[in-house]
Amino acid sequence: MMKILSPGTLSPDAQWLQRLQHDDTEGLALLMDKYYRDLFHYASKFTRDEGLARDCIQEVFISLWERRKTATAILSPRHYLLRAIKNKVLKALYKKDRVPFDLPDEYDFFQEFNIEQVIIEKQLSEEKAQKLRQALSSLSKRQQEVIYLKFYQHLDHGQIAEQMDISRQSVYNLIHESLQKLRSVWATPTSLPL
Repeated sequence: MMKILSPGTLSPDAQWLQRLQHDDTEGLALLMDKYYRDLFHYASKFTRDEGLARDCIQEVFISLWERRKTATAILSPRHYLLRAIKNKVLKALYKKDRVPFDLPDEYDFFQEFNIEQVIIEKQLSEEKAQKLRQALSSLSKRQQEVIYLKFYQHLDHGQIAEQMDISRQSVYNLIHESLQKLRSVWATPTSLPL
């Protein structure tokens, strides 16, 4: 007889993981519904091949199903799935291109920041939006990734460190450097007409 804690004591993610652990496919379906879009968005940062991204997401969920008996050891499904999709995509690219799989410091990370939301939320002028685009594009690929994980995926420093395979101190340093660079680019006068 399966023992499931009452729904009021667990977060929805924890409930779904518990259902998954007890061979309930609905738990997997709920996790897929919740995280598919985020996983696709993140996978698209490493490859522009949408088919490859979708295949990798499917493989991540198949792997999660195959390892469902240990699913309750997952403390943060978002973090676990983001890390899994990054690894799966980079390994697939390695197999495809026969490039040594070593996670170099500057692997491709394609990012197009959604400036329109920032404009609406902060009611910025077009001049400020253009300046922000320029500032974000001036960041290195690793800096763009750390900003994306911190402010768009809301991961904590420990999760980012694990996600990017760097130390926690390196995360602090990278975020600090990124924000400093953004501030310095932001502070420089723009040549756009007022």
